[in-house]
Amino acid sequence: MRPYIAGNWKMHGLTPQLDQIKTTAASVTATPPHADVLICVPPTLVFRAAQAAGSTITIGREDCSAEKAITLEGRVSERTAELTRLTQRLMHEIAERREAEAALSLAKAEAEQANLGKTRFLAAASHDLHQPLNAARLFVGALGDEVGEGRPRELVQRLAAALDTVSELLDTLLDISKLDAGAWKTQPASFPIAPLLARLVDEYRPQAEACGIELRMVRSGAVVHTDRLLFERILRNLISNAIRYTGSGRVLVGCRRCVDAVRLEVWDTGIGIPEGELARLFEEFRQLGNNPRRGDKGVGLGLAIVDRIARLLDARIEVRSRLGRGSCFAATVPLGTMLGPAAQEAWPETVLQAGLAGRLVAVVDNDEQVREAVTALLEAWECRPVAAASTEALLAALEDAAARPDLVVADYMLDGGHFGTETVIALRKRYGSIPALVISNEKSAALNAKALALGCAFLGKPASPAKLRSILSYLLSRPAEDAVPAP
Repeated sequence: MRPYIAGNWKMHGLTPQLDQIKTTAASVTATPPHADVLICVPPTLVFRAAQAAGSTITIGREDCSAEKAITLEGRVSERTAELTRLTQRLMHEIAERREAEAALSLAKAEAEQANLGKTRFLAAASHDLHQPLNAARLFVGALGDEVGEGRPRELVQRLAAALDTVSELLDTLLDISKLDAGAWKTQPASFPIAPLLARLVDEYRPQAEACGIELRMVRSGAVVHTDRLLFERILRNLISNAIRYTGSGRVLVGCRRCVDAVRLEVWDTGIGIPEGELARLFEEFRQLGNNPRRGDKGVGLGLAIVDRIARLLDARIEVRSRLGRGSCFAATVPLGTMLGPAAQEAWPETVLQAGLAGRLVAVVDNDEQVREAVTALLEAWECRPVAAASTEALLAALEDAAARPDLVVADYMLDGGHFGTETVIALRKRYGSIPALVISNEKSAALNAKALALGCAFLGKPASPAKLRSILSYLLSRPAEDAVPAP
């Protein structure tokens, strides 16, 4: 690049050289309005002329030495080289960043694939993990009905409590795995909240009364719009926590209507939560050290599950507490709208207790241990169980017994790709309308809906003996026409 000398300029003491400069300036390109001349000259000529006269050149409004004019081209070259280096460096950094982003994308894809693999493994292993635990709980339940009062019954109760803790931990870990992997799909729907609250209060009332706590519910006609099963998990955790951390007094469950939402609240008169612990309350394995019942510590994952499910449902969880006075946990979900008749749950607001003694109960389960445990438990309740591993074997056993079953208890997953719902249909086809209970490790809304469509109750494994007995009593208390016969 050649330097330009332009503008109003005068050359003092350069008269002998002026003609030479003008002659050498062969490329005069333009003359600005206020300039005498616009000259492009070689730097060496300007330098020699200025050096010979010992003068300065006036360029525009500023004076500069000949040396400064000469170094202009060098500065431009240096800046050009510097810009080139910076551009090359920037391109190198962009290439490195692209490589890093590609590596991160690959690592993320591998991590997601590993997470999905872990979830699939846990889902597949869930059945195998639950089966022996379910059998153990049922055997303990049968044993509890055989032993008398005193030390033996106390040991059985402690054994049952230990199995309940293992079951809770296993269920919670499986749930967290599904939630973290995004494998739990929500199925929001509108439904009245009162039947769900009544069922949960009825279920937890014996536990509360055993702890000297009054568990009450405030009835409401509110309708919510959310995933029924996942929201039930939130309420279960909040109610069980309230009972666990209340030494005496009461636990109250109810709801408040907001403008476009419903706020479910669980109040207790328990020990309260220190203000410094509130922020960390929903961390995994976080437990307060002031549980009034040392033998019922839980596993510290209940509120972590609540937090994850709430985020999945876009529900808001709030906590208020006063140390020594009690706490209030609240879950806010959208307000629902019932377009038709209110959907009825497969559970009454008050569970009726029908007698089980002398009832013939047909049981189908492909796991021998579970089948034997259910049989032992039913015999302890003075039932007459007929059990088999498949639909065909059960039909043959009932034909040998020459008796009509009063109730069916069917495991959902059977051998050979068959299902317990098929057993229910086959028995109803032969014997007419029969109440039925479907039991499964899979606790999905789709399976629950399938059971309801058949007029069956649904129970997830591992099942506690008390819950199993309560459901069987309820099913036997319903009129026969309530059961949906097979098509």
